[in-house]
Amino acid sequence: MRQYSNPDLSGERESISCNSKDPGEWSLRPGWRAALFLISILAGSVWLAREAIRVASVTYEIDSLSVSDLQRALQRDPGNPELLRRLGWVYAYNPTSIDLEQAIKYFRQAVELSPGRWDFWMELGTTCDFVGDTTCSDEAFERAAPLNPMMPGLMWSVGNHYLLTNRPEKAFPYFRKLLAMDPEYRDSTYRLCLRATQNPQAIFREVVPQGKDSLPRFAFLMQLAANGDYGGAMGVWQQMVSGPDRTPGLTRVKLFLDFLLDHDRIGDASKVWDDLQVAGVIPPAPLPTANLLYDGNFEGPLLNTGFDWRKDESPDLVFDFADPTGYKGGKCLRIDFAVGRNLDYDLLNQIVRIKPNTQYQLTAYVKSDNLTSDSGPRLRVTELGCDDCLPRTSDPTVGTTPWHPVDVDFLTHPQIEAVKISFWRPQNQPYPSDITGTVWLDEVNLRTVENSAGELNRARPR
Repeated sequence: MRQYSNPDLSGERESISCNSKDPGEWSLRPGWRAALFLISILAGSVWLAREAIRVASVTYEIDSLSVSDLQRALQRDPGNPELLRRLGWVYAYNPTSIDLEQAIKYFRQAVELSPGRWDFWMELGTTCDFVGDTTCSDEAFERAAPLNPMMPGLMWSVGNHYLLTNRPEKAFPYFRKLLAMDPEYRDSTYRLCLRATQNPQAIFREVVPQGKDSLPRFAFLMQLAANGDYGGAMGVWQQMVSGPDRTPGLTRVKLFLDFLLDHDRIGDASKVWDDLQVAGVIPPAPLPTANLLYDGNFEGPLLNTGFDWRKDESPDLVFDFADPTGYKGGKCLRIDFAVGRNLDYDLLNQIVRIKPNTQYQLTAYVKSDNLTSDSGPRLRVTELGCDDCLPRTSDPTVGTTPWHPVDVDFLTHPQIEAVKISFWRPQNQPYPSDITGTVWLDEVNLRTVENSAGELNRARPR
């Protein structure tokens, strides 16, 4: 590399020699050379200015939705692929100019001039699908996909193309790749694939991500349940617990489990609950006992889902599931009415699987301290799936009382699969209405009893 010496500022007054040994140095001193140099610069500037004006004019007309404007622009710049593509777009989508055959013609000309533009190929493929030209759309999407394989919108369009042409086996890999790139497409992809194929097992196997993150699988499970496809949902659940989700987190399962219970899918919810117990996700049921309730003594942690207790989330209430002053000296539940309102509180409830046409007895021990309302907490039994069946309740607990038993006897109606057992405080009308104070609950039991004439359903309905 040539090394240059430090410049001599005194030499600035000397002319640059045309005989310099450096071929890149030449003199501008003679007038004709200077004029030639300036003319060449001026000519270049004029050409650039003309091009700038032409491009600006064409760009303005590219942005136009007018066919006539675009046609005029093409006359000035007939080889402009962007103009051809824009004209195709106007013919494909502008309501006042729709002509799909013309659109395809211009899209074809655009891809011939710019075969490396994935978006040009995608627009050609989409328009060919509109007119049912599968040969054209196949070629267009097959050319587009490898040009930009990391573009989510392109993967979505290619997948849509193959679903539209009834080839889900070719669509599914594109949707799976799409979900790996952009989870925002997840719900739309699930809905589209289910609507197009009605094959949840294949979608779960071929589209739903099977990685460490279980969220996409639970989202698909909830999509099936929300669609009312409980059979499909339970089939997918079985694949999950026998495959990638053998020990799922209870937080993820909770939404699905509670959805099943809230929609009276008692058998399905029971299967999920049993699977969770087998997997060790929730504590197993205690040794065989006559008590049909799960954790009727409040010895375990509150799961707040499934067939365990679920508590009222009102900020008016304070719960303590480890109060040490239980009926038999162990732990019990304490509830403080801390605010003082006259509201309906479903303080605590549990859904229990039962048999139809069977006599049951619900019992518990309760004590209270300064409960101010005449409408105090009580046990309540509600038969699920029977809108005409009246709830049955125990006597309320009010004021200040020591530990004492409360009970409800009831006979289930035909076709009943489950009841909801509640510790419930109804809204009160007469004074005093607001409730403050404290109530304790312990030893809650639900047992079958022998039918006895004259004793059936003796608990009062609400």
